[in-house]
Amino acid sequence: MERSVASLDTALATLRSRWGSAAVRLGNGDDAASGGHAHPRHDAPVSGALALVPAVIPDERVDPLAPLRDDLVSTGFPALDAILGVAGLPREASAAIRGDLSSGKTTLALRCAAEAQSQGSIVAYVDLARAFDPVEAVARGVDLRWMLVVRPADVAEGFSLAGALLTGRTVDLLIVDLPARLPARTDDTLRRLAAHARRVGARLMVLEPASLGGPFHGALAEATGLRLELERRGWIRLGRDVVGQRTQVTVAKNRYGPPGRHADLEIHYLTDGDRALAAHRFAAAT
Repeated sequence: MERSVASLDTALATLRSRWGSAAVRLGNGDDAASGGHAHPRHDAPVSGALALVPAVIPDERVDPLAPLRDDLVSTGFPALDAILGVAGLPREASAAIRGDLSSGKTTLALRCAAEAQSQGSIVAYVDLARAFDPVEAVARGVDLRWMLVVRPADVAEGFSLAGALLTGRTVDLLIVDLPARLPARTDDTLRRLAAHARRVGARLMVLEPASLGGPFHGALAEATGLRLELERRGWIRLGRDVVGQRTQVTVAKNRYGPPGRHADLEIHYLTDGDRALAAHRFAAAT
């Protein structure tokens, strides 16, 4: 009997590590991680020994006029916040955003940074991909006066600086934009960086190229508590002009809420006027 219980505990731990603790429920709807003593959050029955968390019923929705919680940061997209289960990014959350160059992952990261700054957070952006555009950042709401942008000589230096920023507790949100190719053994560095961020209570956001595979993808899948996969699904047109894109976000893993959900985001491109205004604000700030 003891061997059976130990095997069950091992299986549950593996499922929680891969899909998030919210994905594992007992047959009565209780949280398996709490030994089944937590009260069910929903009146709807849950079929089977393991099931996904049912959708939140309307009576449990957060009041939109209620004050924001200090331990949550919005993603900047209400549709995405709504499917995360906690209406944003929790403190100590490590998130991986996976997508190609045109998926919108950089825009999502910049909107998260702007929302974090609006709550008084200091943000650092480690630009390993060398793709950071300050004008784009300003146009998406980022205040560059409270953002540290790091453009290291190589990947090793970038991760060293990222670790130093976490050790010094100088930033609340650390964004690491990965290049398409990484040196060998960087997967271990990614795991250590995510663990370090959790220890110091900082949010870590890793922008993962869709072409990045092998051990690096596996390391991020294990080390991060939230994984979002972005894919461009269509265009936003104004007459014959393309003025934006529609991006589908899939919650591939979520330790803070139900995984497997989808949201469609509308990302509007910057017009010449938007870029000119952002450039003026950038010049005035510097």
